[in-house]
Amino acid sequence: MPHMLREALTEFLTPKELDSIFSAFDIIGDIAIIKIPRSFGVDKKIIGDTILNNLKAVKTVFSQTSSVRGDFRIRELEYLAGENKTETEYRENGCRFRVDVAKVYFSPRLSTERLRIAMMVRDGEVVTNMFAGVGTYSVLMAKKNKTCKVYSIDSNPVAIELCSVNAKVNKVEENVVPLLGDAREVIKKKFLGNLLEC
Repeated sequence: MPHMLREALTEFLTPKELDSIFSAFDIIGDIAIIKIPRSFGVDKKIIGDTILNNLKAVKTVFSQTSSVRGDFRIRELEYLAGENKTETEYRENGCRFRVDVAKVYFSPRLSTERLRIAMMVRDGEVVTNMFAGVGTYSVLMAKKNKTCKVYSIDSNPVAIELCSVNAKVNKVEENVVPLLGDAREVIKKKFLGNLLEC
């Protein structure tokens, strides 16, 4: 995190509290998400406003108030500052992704791993991406290898809708096939014992 932001927050937080916040600080597009423990004695809105005022690219600040949970692996968010919106555009490895931080699972911390996996896909391969979310792995695979086909499965309808949007935005809609449903059931019905034509 920028040194200026840490300096700006020293007025309100102890060094230990600062370390706690910065270790759980994510920026997704123009949205910042932080974890603020209940033990902190400072108003969360002050922290949100400070982040907003010190990071020009950030337009919205949320506090994560729960762990990632449920079938859709979603976290609860509390609005702190800026525009009260949950949808943003996130850029990674030359690709653009629409993400709704309140309705889908997404982590910017996996960018290096996503690129590593995408570079492993070979010409003409068919890949099944279970729990695909908004299609970050799938789109990146298809972008790096235009001859592969990636079946993107997720049970979250919002994630599948965004996966479809992201495939189109990145011009890989011919290679990425979004499939809504439980991964086990989709694989049983569509893949097992039924070779797909690529």
